Amino acid sequence: MDEYNVIHKLENIGKNILDTTRSELYMTMRFLSMAFGGFQYALSDKTPTLGTDGYYIYYNPMFLIEKYRLDAKWILRTYLHMVMHCIFRHPSSREEREKRLWNLSCDVAAEYIIDSFSYSHTREDTGLEKNVMYGYLKDLKAVSAQGVYRAIIKHGFEEEQIARFEDAFKRDDHSFWTVYDSNPDCEFENTSSNNKNDKDDNSENDDKNTKGAVLGTGDKDNKGKDIKAHPDKNEFDNKWSEISSKTQTDMDTFSKEMAENAGKLVKYINIENRQKYSYKDYLKKFFVTREVMRLDLDSFDYIYYTYGLKKYSNMPLIEPLEYKETKKIDEFAIILDTSASCEGDIIKGFLRETYSVLSDCESFFRKINVHIIQCDSVIQDDMVITDKTEFEKYMNSFEAKGFGGIDFRPAFNYMDKLIADKKADFKGVLYFTDGYGVFPKKMPKYKTAFVFLSESYTDEGVPNWADEIIIEEDELYRYSGGKRN
Repeated sequence: MDEYNVIHKLENIGKNILDTTRSELYMTMRFLSMAFGGFQYALSDKTPTLGTDGYYIYYNPMFLIEKYRLDAKWILRTYLHMVMHCIFRHPSSREEREKRLWNLSCDVAAEYIIDSFSYSHTREDTGLEKNVMYGYLKDLKAVSAQGVYRAIIKHGFEEEQIARFEDAFKRDDHSFWTVYDSNPDCEFENTSSNNKNDKDDNSENDDKNTKGAVLGTGDKDNKGKDIKAHPDKNEFDNKWSEISSKTQTDMDTFSKEMAENAGKLVKYINIENRQKYSYKDYLKKFFVTREVMRLDLDSFDYIYYTYGLKKYSNMPLIEPLEYKETKKIDEFAIILDTSASCEGDIIKGFLRETYSVLSDCESFFRKINVHIIQCDSVIQDDMVITDKTEFEKYMNSFEAKGFGGIDFRPAFNYMDKLIADKKADFKGVLYFTDGYGVFPKKMPKYKTAFVFLSESYTDEGVPNWADEIIIEEDELYRYSGGKRN
């Protein structure tokens, strides 16, 4: 048998294995039909196992055939594992994170969701190392890849423990993700003397180009065609964002009953697909129009000016206005939820991001009146900021106060009293919180926005008169003064 026939036969066997696996999953997870249809299959000599770039599932035929013969459930779980990676856009989301730890974090997040499923054909014993990792993650409100990554950095695991976690969670080859990397040189710095025996196959293959990796495809319609060697990050994100959104819709409607056994997937796919708004754009709602002392060159007419100089020597017919109307921040309140469930670094990060937005927009008047109120179930502190310098000084010396229960009503009652006593004239309020509290029933007279962390956000109980802004937790850690993680 010549080489082409051998490859063709291996290709057909691999395709049949993956098709059978997909069909078995589809029988109980029809809501993932679009995700299953998002892949084609490609036999590859560039992977020792199998992996995906979001377009193709690349597989080593000898590994796939032997593994399927010994443990068909492993292949089934791995197929589902790769679907989870793509639905949550893990391949394109590494950014500046260290590659090895990011790969582990994505595997943990994918396995965590699959382990929550109640389907008999996907269930398996979690094992010691998985349970150890899940124990470290118990305080996370949502076990996303980003959240897992921060937890791993925070705990500072030794090399031996990282390797054990990799053995427990790793299933697919992530080397095909490197086409989406914005910073391919950012690696996990390991000082252990045992680093030579790195068990992460991803790092062994990360520098290999997928171009030329394919020996053939399992799809007759694509026979002889070039496989997309360098997928585009935006195309990948758009493709899987659409698939993820339609999957969510299906789980909420036609496949709602079937999705009841999908564990954490329903919750996390809703978190992933929430509409995100620009915090900077929202702050503009608090801008008011005022005259400031500044030459208004936009309204200055050079024609009349030069005509007067020409006609009457040194007598211009019009001078530029000395005052200009502009929109800037005037008076509003920032309420910080300092209950036990909110971290001090996160709160500090929110303050710094708010300051950064206002500073970049040159939005301050010379004198402002911004109340920064700390509140858990009672008012803990109210600092009135009157200029840009005070805001910066407050941030640098900020200390959270409270850490008790949470109730949103005392803060609104306090603001209403300040207005009634004519001590303030608020144009709006930004309430930064994790969302777990008692909302006021009565609509206040000023604009109100609740600012939620993306991983803890739920719209349950939020009044319809309040705006909802969602901020990514990673951004706040970056602004809190710590290392980007």
